[in-house]
Amino acid sequence: MSNTTGDDTTDPVIELAGIDAGYGNTTVLRDVSLAVEAGEIACLIGPNGSGKSTLMKSIYGFADVFAGDVLFRGETVTGRSPQESLKAGMSYVLQDASIFPGMTVHENMLMGGFVFDDDRASERASELYDEFELLGEIRTQRAGSLSGGQRRLLEFARALMVEPDVMLLDEPSIGLEPRYIDQVFDRIRQVNELGTTVLMVEQNAQKGLSVADTGFVLASGEVKFTGSGAELLDDEEVGRLYLGG
Repeated sequence: MSNTTGDDTTDPVIELAGIDAGYGNTTVLRDVSLAVEAGEIACLIGPNGSGKSTLMKSIYGFADVFAGDVLFRGETVTGRSPQESLKAGMSYVLQDASIFPGMTVHENMLMGGFVFDDDRASERASELYDEFELLGEIRTQRAGSLSGGQRRLLEFARALMVEPDVMLLDEPSIGLEPRYIDQVFDRIRQVNELGTTVLMVEQNAQKGLSVADTGFVLASGEVKFTGSGAELLDDEEVGRLYLGG
């Protein structure tokens, strides 16, 4: 396995070029380079504390980039704010639940479309109810009453309200009962099939790599392995070190 990826004939939709990143005076990532191609599902795995969430936050603008460049659709966006990232076509589903529990499902959806006027936000929500029929059926329910799987589905759909080119997912299956985990990964495939590039961090490495076109293994703030999801699952060293094989 190598620590580079991508087709030289096309520009990746997301590219990190030699970035050092962290928070304040603390460096978490060191000389990290990777590329995510348009239209794919990419999965980032690695042990706890390896810097996976920091990498995502570096892309979106929540972490400090001390060196190197973050590129989005070929444009350098290093240091851009989260608001600017959203407006440019990138959405982020955080690791921690981010729904508004006192609001209905529909009200949560409209919050995701805040960049639109009311008519367009309602229209966009209706479009997504056609794709995610369960949400349409429970649109008047308070979000705080939903199951863990339903909440995750709401977070995915709400992140799609702005019609993003790229969705960043941080630990989409964390805290879910086993019966909901397959549903979540089915939804990730569905999001991707709707035309959105997906980059996710996933603690369940087997599940994450099984749906991924490209996988990255991060350890000690550095990319150690890169390959297709299937290649990483079959790699003996990756299995021994990071998959419990």
